[in-house]
Amino acid sequence: MTNLTKFIIVKYITKKLDSTIKVKYGKSLQCDTDNRTIYVNFKKQNDIDNQTFMELVKELNPNCNYNPLLLGILHEIGHCFTWLEDFEEDYNRDIELLSKLYQNELISDVDYNRLYVRLEGEQVATQWAVDFAEQNPTFMNKLDKIIREQ
Repeated sequence: MTNLTKFIIVKYITKKLDSTIKVKYGKSLQCDTDNRTIYVNFKKQNDIDNQTFMELVKELNPNCNYNPLLLGILHEIGHCFTWLEDFEEDYNRDIELLSKLYQNELISDVDYNRLYVRLEGEQVATQWAVDFAEQNPTFMNKLDKIIREQ
């Protein structure tokens, strides 16, 4: 699948869900909640990121078997619907702590990611993505098939 095709898929999903969400190329798949912008970068996903993200997805719903990229896109969109300013202070503190633990080799990259995906703001966005997937199987199956065939 070309980057352009992936970009078009992300734009399609966001416009279906909320036409005010913007999509731009960035350094990684992430969301700027202040500007309601999803940034996409389609280099190969880190295996550890996929592994720890999908572990959480399976904890939230063991039957959720969609492509990690598709669920990751929905996770970022989920930030636009679920992010609260109340998350910001704890999130920043927790990221700083996780980074220090990792830099001082007190936790592995796998442990870092497992803890990261469980930060409140991250877990809430993942729960939103999993709930959306469960409530919209026709939409999800169509996009999952397109992504997997490319």
